[in-house]
Parts: sequence; C-alpha cells; structure tokens
Amino acid sequence: MPTVKEIAERSGVSPATVSRVMNGSGSVTAGKRERVLAVLEALGGTRPQRRGGSRSMNIGILLSDSPESDSHAILQKLAFLAGQMRQHWNLLLLPAGILPQELEARHLRGELAGLFLVGHADSPELIRALRRIPYVWLNSHHSCGTDPTVLMGNEFAGRIAARYLKDAGCSRFLLLSAPSRNPGFPGRIAGFRFELFSQGETCETVELRLPPGRPGFEICTDDEIEQALDAALPRFESGTVDGLFSPEERITALLYRRFARRRTAARPLVVSCNHTPEYLTGLHPRPATIDLGPRMLAELALKELLRRISGETPRADHVAVIVTPQLIPGDLPG
Repeated sequence: MPTVKEIAERSGVSPATVSRVMNGSGSVTAGKRERVLAVLEALGGTRPQRRGGSRSMNIGILLSDSPESDSHAILQKLAFLAGQMRQHWNLLLLPAGILPQELEARHLRGELAGLFLVGHADSPELIRALRRIPYVWLNSHHSCGTDPTVLMGNEFAGRIAARYLKDAGCSRFLLLSAPSRNPGFPGRIAGFRFELFSQGETCETVELRLPPGRPGFEICTDDEIEQALDAALPRFESGTVDGLFSPEERITALLYRRFARRRTAARPLVVSCNHTPEYLTGLHPRPATIDLGPRMLAELALKELLRRISGETPRADHVAVIVTPQLIPGDLPG
C-alpha cells in the first residue's frame, strides 16, 4: 500500500482527507473521494494483500432488504459457501444498512477481499462503490441501478414444467400466477406459456388477488394467500383442469392445505418450482418440483468471485452463473 502522504500529494488533498476516505468517513466530498480512490487505483493500492502470509481474507455477504428473496434458498447457498471456504478465508455477514463508504474503506484496508450480493443494488453510492470491489450476485436475478437482469434458468424452469405435464398426458393446463416482487418469477410464467404455445397448446391463467397494499405474495401472510387461493379453487374443483403449474413452492404448499381442508377429490397433476423440501414434506400426492440449483449457483459464484479477486477479467457482466434447472418428478396418477 502507498503511504497516506503519497496519496495526499498525488490527489491534491490533505493527509487527513485521505485518512477519512480510508476509514470510510462520510464527511468527504464526492469529488475529493473520487480523486483519492483514483490515485489508489493507479498506485495499485485497492487490492487486499495478506500481511506476513498469515492474515485472513474476508468475503462479505451483503443481503439487501428485499422480501422477495427466498430465505430457504439463501440458507442453502450460505451453507455451501461456508463449507467451501479456503483456509484463512472467512465469510462475513454484513448489515443491510452498511454505508458504501465503509465497504470501500474495508476493501482499501485489505479487510474485505470481495462481496456476494443478494437482492438488489439500488443506491447510487453503492453502485459506485461496487466499481472498485470484486463482487458476484448470489441471485438468479439481479438489479444494479435501473438495469435488471434475470438469468435464463427462470424461463427454462417454466418450460420444463410444461413439458413434464404434457409428457404425463395432461391436456387441460392451468397456470397459477400472483403478483411478485421477485424479477425471476415472471420468467417462469413466460417460459411455461411459451412452451405450451410452441406445442400448439393453450392454458388458462388464474391470477391470485392479493389484499390492497400487497405488491407481491412474498410479503403476504399465509392466511392472506389462502384467502386468495379460496377464490380460485372452484376452477380446480370443476374437473376441467388436469395439469397445474405453481411457480413457487410456498404457494404450492398452501394450495395443498386448502385442498385438504375442502376435501377436494379431483385434483390436477401439479408441478411446482424452487425445490424447497420444507414446504413439500407431507404433501400427497407429492407434486413434481423444479430445482433451480441454489447450491450449484453458489459453487460457480464462488469460483467466479475468486477469479475476480485474483485480478482476472470478470465474465458475463457480473452475472455469476446460468444454472440449468433440474426436474424432480412427483407422484403420477395410478
């Protein structure tokens, strides 16, 4: 690392200003901060280095306050990452409200080698800080500013669901949809519709009506979702539907609960999405489910982040991976 005096002289600021930037203080104007950071980059001082060969390297986990994130999938990814950490490497769970200047400062001081991001990056200050810190998204979607990106695995999951129902002999399809704050959710729906359309089939869509003020089912209570399902159940019980796609496991589990309480006999064949065993345990007949590959996503994301920390060129414009979803068959009729 260059000295504070060298950085101050090259950037035209005082040593105290350089120290404030290095310590993550917010009391530095944007112009001065950018000059100091530019000098640091030019001097090669923005990449964490081990000291004495024994210092631990830290990778941060930054979870934004996004209720659409699936907590079960996040736990699977974090558990995998914790088990794959190299010797002297640590995972740090960072608070959602951490200041971007603090992230920059930790990286400059060698305390933070890189970041895994979950959710979205909507803050302009955070987006600027991410230009200097190696990072990888741990989502199947991401939003950095106003340019959201959704990995193709979401759409492919919907297509797999349509093929499964078609191959099982279904001919009267229904798509169970709902308002969602997850950018990947509409991709699953679009993929299901497109696959049926490409095979000359049509499907009916039932859109769950959520209570006012609920922009997505992710922030609804179970009772609220069940009430929305109750209004849709007559469509299922009429016997005119034999194949159903429910793009989210939580909705699938609550649908089965309503089936049981109403003692619905004529149930369609169901394929769900996200492969969350906690939701599917005890459901009968067990629905098929599509595994979006959270563990594989975490594995490839870790490899990609280590590449970036080592200074190699990032791949795919900060999209970590495209994981091929896997179908896990359920109980078939008869």
